Amino acid sequence: MADLKPAEVEKAKLHFGIYDFEGINKVDAVRLGDLIRSLDLRPTNAAIEKAGGTKKKGEKLLTLEEFLPIYSELKKNKDVGAYEDLVEGLKVYDKNENGTMMEAEMAHTLLSLGEKLENAEVEEIIKACGGTTDEDGYMKYETFVKNILAGPYPEEAAAQ
Repeated sequence: MADLKPAEVEKAKLHFGIYDFEGINKVDAVRLGDLIRSLDLRPTNAAIEKAGGTKKKGEKLLTLEEFLPIYSELKKNKDVGAYEDLVEGLKVYDKNENGTMMEAEMAHTLLSLGEKLENAEVEEIIKACGGTTDEDGYMKYETFVKNILAGPYPEEAAAQ
């Protein structure tokens, strides 16, 4: 891939190998989103589906040669939220204009906007990324956004 650096290709090969559960040099397309996200990208489920991801196991298998152009294309995709955009959107819920919002409003927002999440997923996200909640049920939304954008392993992102 002309637009992927050699280090990116090597990292993609390593991650591809991890998701090759059967050891056949192919990855089930149902795992495409997981594979792409393991490479520090944050595409939507719709973008993954458009790129060739499937909803059912066994429908389609991808080789590394098929995967690298998909990775390259999704890497170019800028359709992910930036920190400033997300914070600006959450200011709507900042009734006290002090950088906080009700935890319940955050949960409602996560449940009702964007891609469909389950209650248990929302609770887990808020617990992992929300920081502390004060006695009135308010949380700092900037902390939440920073933690979300840091990804599941922020210490790895900081080391890169």
